[in-house]
Amino acid sequence: MSSEVTPSLVVRAISSIELYQFCELLMEAANWFESRGEPLWKFDQITPHSLLANYRLDEMYMGYLAGKPVAAMVLNNRSGGIEVDANIRRASLFMHKLTVAREFAGKGLAKLMVDWARRYAKKQGFSLLSLICNCRDERLRWTLSQFGFDEVEQLNAQYQLQRYFCLDLENCKVALEPSHHSSPRFNYTLLKENKPLMG
Repeated sequence: MSSEVTPSLVVRAISSIELYQFCELLMEAANWFESRGEPLWKFDQITPHSLLANYRLDEMYMGYLAGKPVAAMVLNNRSGGIEVDANIRRASLFMHKLTVAREFAGKGLAKLMVDWARRYAKKQGFSLLSLICNCRDERLRWTLSQFGFDEVEQLNAQYQLQRYFCLDLENCKVALEPSHHSSPRFNYTLLKENKPLMG
């Protein structure tokens, strides 16, 4: 992605009127994975009603290029349906539903979203960034490892295999992308001083 032609990536929590754009990004990704035989989410999990039943608006973030929504993610301190070790749960900011619009796939935006979340998590006092993604897709799992995530596999109480990805904010060997003028910049104006509320 050429820095000469790429405007700044702005990441911020969505407003209520942006919820449908957020859902459209998730639906596009779900359709793409479904078409490849690797379903990622059930479609009824990513409707506006379902998302609002599980997440607050201020937990849903979109990345914008020149005002256009190009990426999405949820950030909170809940692991959802995945059973996570208590120590990891306490130390983690959890990322859910990381998504990049298909027309921008492979251009580095997922890494920029992860880097933004890394900075956000550290500022909030977390020591881990954990991505909840029980995927089987080998390419996606490899990509997440390139971002610095370690894959964690475990059996839940029903002896079903569960998978999530954990990034150590202090010891990650993958460098953050620079945020100076020649690279896409990050907007921290909406960062809050307190950790996300439990809920």
